[in-house]
Amino acid sequence: LQQGYSQPRIIHILKVDGIHISQPTVSNVKRKIGRQRNSESKIKIYRKKPSQTTSIVNKVIKKIDVEDPPTQRAIAKSLRIRQSTVSNIIKNSGFILRKKRKVHKLTSSNIIKRRERSCQLYRRLAHQRYKRFITTDEAWFHLDASSGKRKVCYIKKTDPDYNRMIIQQNTSRPKGFMVWGGVSTQGKTTLRLVAPGTKVNSNYYINKVLKPFLTRDVPRLFSKKQKRKWYFHQDSAPSHTFKETIQYLNENKINYIKPEEWMPASPDAAPMDYAIWGYLKQRLNRTDTKSLDEL
Repeated sequence: LQQGYSQPRIIHILKVDGIHISQPTVSNVKRKIGRQRNSESKIKIYRKKPSQTTSIVNKVIKKIDVEDPPTQRAIAKSLRIRQSTVSNIIKNSGFILRKKRKVHKLTSSNIIKRRERSCQLYRRLAHQRYKRFITTDEAWFHLDASSGKRKVCYIKKTDPDYNRMIIQQNTSRPKGFMVWGGVSTQGKTTLRLVAPGTKVNSNYYINKVLKPFLTRDVPRLFSKKQKRKWYFHQDSAPSHTFKETIQYLNENKINYIKPEEWMPASPDAAPMDYAIWGYLKQRLNRTDTKSLDEL
């Protein structure tokens, strides 16, 4: 013990010498000697800190200085060091942990449309006119939507605008299904699920979504007694812009945001896409879902 050997090693050394003892015996000896205050051979029990050699430090930095770094536990396991050692190396090397910011990819076409249509859409919504709108959207819900992307990265304190802090959303999707829903200042619509593998064309959208929406949701949210003119807000998805869909809306005298008025990839103009769906997905991520039926 005075030489700093661990208890398992002491047992092994004594076993080689033909002395067989148990680990509790070594622990009792250590405790009894440690309690003898006047003993000259009092044992100081301490744990050596792992040595942070230059080689280990460089290996840890190499693993975290990437776009999608592994967890500290994984780094410690691969380098056979303690997780606290990894944490101390990261801290002492000037790196901090930052959550990445999700952003949508903006094409040149998106940028042009946003610039041209923003004023017109703002005038439609300003002066509390937004209270008359029912804004709707579809979203995909997946079993695993991470695609191997980490939500965090390590970044130098002197470099806060590093590109790694952005997660660009792409169009590749794992196994899942689509859900339609909407919100307004008067309340929310019913969620309508689209079965996996179903092709959402104009016929499906009109019969399975729009008709139930107009006959059930709208009368509940904007009753005839209120006599308030309401507006239908949807994005420019293919099923929304089909000729048959537009014709159906016009025939039923529905006031709606036209495809040429819609401003793509705009957070404040699409609360379902940028707020409501994200909240629901956060709630779902807390559960351990292993199949589409469970989802």
